[in-house]
Amino acid sequence: MTIVLVTGGAGYLGSSVLAPLKLAGYQPVVFDNLSRGFSQLVLQHNVPLVLGDLSDRSLLRSVLKAYRVDAILHFAALANMGESNEQPNHYYRINTVDALGLFEEAIAYRPQSPPAVIVSSSCAVFGIPPALPIAELSTRTPINPYGRSKLAMEWMLEDLAQRYRFPTVILRSFNAAGADPQNGCGECRLHETHLIPLAIEAALEGKPFIIHGDHFETRDGSAIRDFTHVRDLASAHIAALDYLIAGGASTDFNLGTGVGYSVREVLNCVERVCGRPITVKIGRRRLGDPPALVADAAKARQLLHWQPHYSDLERIVRDALSWEQQRQRVPGLGRLVTA
Repeated sequence: MTIVLVTGGAGYLGSSVLAPLKLAGYQPVVFDNLSRGFSQLVLQHNVPLVLGDLSDRSLLRSVLKAYRVDAILHFAALANMGESNEQPNHYYRINTVDALGLFEEAIAYRPQSPPAVIVSSSCAVFGIPPALPIAELSTRTPINPYGRSKLAMEWMLEDLAQRYRFPTVILRSFNAAGADPQNGCGECRLHETHLIPLAIEAALEGKPFIIHGDHFETRDGSAIRDFTHVRDLASAHIAALDYLIAGGASTDFNLGTGVGYSVREVLNCVERVCGRPITVKIGRRRLGDPPALVADAAKARQLLHWQPHYSDLERIVRDALSWEQQRQRVPGLGRLVTA
């Protein structure tokens, strides 16, 4: 059986791949420091959880050897654009330096044939794209420390993979959203920052929702994003693993639906699904926030045979709402909302 080390596997996207990995015949092993993840999201799948930090190179080395790891899915990262402006050093340390340590230990573990590495990157590496939708060859010019830390990680991996001859795939997710309530996975944060959970909270609890800027160069003045269901993103990571195991060449893929929704359109959808109005306030535009990000995922469809099946916006919101109501039955999963 192929052993897959899942770094950051107690987080949102990382935990979403655990059940699909097992279903596909892989054995995941999670490595997470639980600084922003939740052990419940891992242990419910009867998956080994190693509590540790990627900066602990000796622990990482021992885990690779003890479990005889064949492949790595790297999710462990910080992913808050606004926070990265305030703590750029922290983002470079976690997203770039710690990633380098992981790659170096993977090479040292099996110098002649290092394990395959799949990294979860971000559409933030593209900054403000010259055209939409965004294909893999689009210029990568990030405009915030988060995006730059991810791009530096991509460059490192590409260079190391070429030098030490191991297969890699870079997956750039465009705004993961929704939940997988059936497998007990969804967004869990002590301090929520993502649009859809915050909008659901605003609708159900009567709190005002702040739109960060209403003068973007978009159809209604609010930012546009390509929201992709977390189940679809999870399936793309499994498809990328299958691709490399079958001998596929190292490459990169953008993952999205090709359809963008504005913040106001998402709020309207949340209002319909929840059956309650949302009070909107306008805040300042955030530094480093692009007007629009929409993916061209043709390459993933062609080479990975990947197709999003759950990424209709209303389905995303309904699954997110179901998860918010479900997780109140699981102790310790952060902020709870009830209908």
